[in-house]
Amino acid sequence: MPSLPKISVLSVALLLVAAVEFPCTCAFSTLAPPATVSGGIFAAPLAGFKRSSVKKQLIKAANDKNEELIITLVDELSTLNPNEFATFGLGGYVGGSADKAPLNGEWKLLFTNAKDAEAPARTEKKSGGKEEVAEGVKITTGQRIDAATGECINYIYAEGEKRPFDQLEITIKMTALTPSRVRLDFQRGRALNENAPLPFLKDFRFSFPPAYVGDALAALRGKDPKVEPPAYFDVLYIDNEVRCHRTGEGKIFVQMRK
Repeated sequence: MPSLPKISVLSVALLLVAAVEFPCTCAFSTLAPPATVSGGIFAAPLAGFKRSSVKKQLIKAANDKNEELIITLVDELSTLNPNEFATFGLGGYVGGSADKAPLNGEWKLLFTNAKDAEAPARTEKKSGGKEEVAEGVKITTGQRIDAATGECINYIYAEGEKRPFDQLEITIKMTALTPSRVRLDFQRGRALNENAPLPFLKDFRFSFPPAYVGDALAALRGKDPKVEPPAYFDVLYIDNEVRCHRTGEGKIFVQMRK
């Protein structure tokens, strides 16, 4: 009878630590066929260790607003993405259920180099003409994604005496185009401001032009809206805690699940 291969105590310990510390590496493993892993039995645990390390560095860099480091870390983290089917279940994409959709839920914005993302909250000009959030004002930015309907609500909440508004919400239709690309169609907005000078501005609602207008403009620029719509993003990394994506304009967003 052939003898069984010997497994060192260190090997077992590493595998156990990886299983406990990095459950997110397999959180969405049921969404797509498992990828082929090369490098032997230590490949997955080592990737998990590296993923966790880079992610911690990214969160710190995002809190520090270190844009150069953030871009570098996002690029590195994208090579360690544990889920290559980020759009699974979004609006029923490929028959997936919403409760298993990686994008589903509420996300808090940690960082973006898209200057217009929080532009409505910047009301004070600093040295050099740069607009900033007024002193004493706290801004919370994020989004709620309902994968079942494919609807997303981007929000900005403002607190403080000098706040320009109380709440701003933008409703967006999200459509999965590929396993990583999401089309965005801006539909309507709502601004709440208890301190507004006129009554109708206290709860102001507005609408965006219909999607076909943007599609027509894209076509005039020589782009296929089915591939490169007027607004979209590509998911670079997503797990059960952090998400990174790049917009069609090349802007980076780093978000954390709430």
